[in-house]
Amino acid sequence: MNVAGVVKDWLLIAFSWSVIKDTVTPLNLFGYGLAFLGVAYYNHCKLQALKAKEAQKKVQQGGDEEAAGKLLEVRESEGGGKRDDAED
Repeated sequence: MNVAGVVKDWLLIAFSWSVIKDTVTPLNLFGYGLAFLGVAYYNHCKLQALKAKEAQKKVQQGGDEEAAGKLLEVRESEGGGKRDDAED
């Protein structure tokens, strides 16, 4: 949404320059370009942080699954011994 806001500003400036013949200085253009780059960089960092958080969750879930698998193996080996005793 932030990027869309900056693009909207650009469109308004282009409209005012082409239709109303309002003056646009190089300093104005530089300022809007800088604002666009700042918003784009902020969104990029935010997206990277979100991806890292999701990757960390997957690693934690993978670790939980490994622990659950080991627990299941231990229970099966313990339960297998009891079954043999019960069958005898």
